[in-house]
Amino acid sequence: MFRLASITLAIALAAFPSAAQVAATQHVEKEIAVTDATGAKKIERVAAETVAPGEEVIYSLRFENEATEPAEALVLVMPVPNEISYVEGSVSGDGAKVSFSADGGQTYVARGRLTVVEAGAERPAKSDEITHIRWTLEDALGVGDKGEVSFRGVLK
Repeated sequence: MFRLASITLAIALAAFPSAAQVAATQHVEKEIAVTDATGAKKIERVAAETVAPGEEVIYSLRFENEATEPAEALVLVMPVPNEISYVEGSVSGDGAKVSFSADGGQTYVARGRLTVVEAGAERPAKSDEITHIRWTLEDALGVGDKGEVSFRGVLK
């Protein structure tokens, strides 16, 4: 079993006074099957305190505008831990443009355009080479509005 530590997250905000009052919390969870009192089975998310190699986890960032005015140009960035391989197509975040990095967060592009250089030749980046995921909110985050962005990964 492997103990996952919370990853560092970054929130880049435009130079608006209200933007500094966007609160964000990161969650690392996994899904488990549970049976309720009626015998019905359902899937629940629980904190991923320990995981085994090959097990899938969900990294999410929940945020809220605690300011007295809308937060403009909100950008959220989460690194993908070295021990995690990104699950293709698993990124979510309504109302956000998503881009990816394979160079430690130096540059970001759409997933289909993400490349790495290997032996002097450029090739498409593999899912386990993604180092960061960035969400750029397309609209202002209204006063009191909340949101969530996430991605899934598998412990290597």
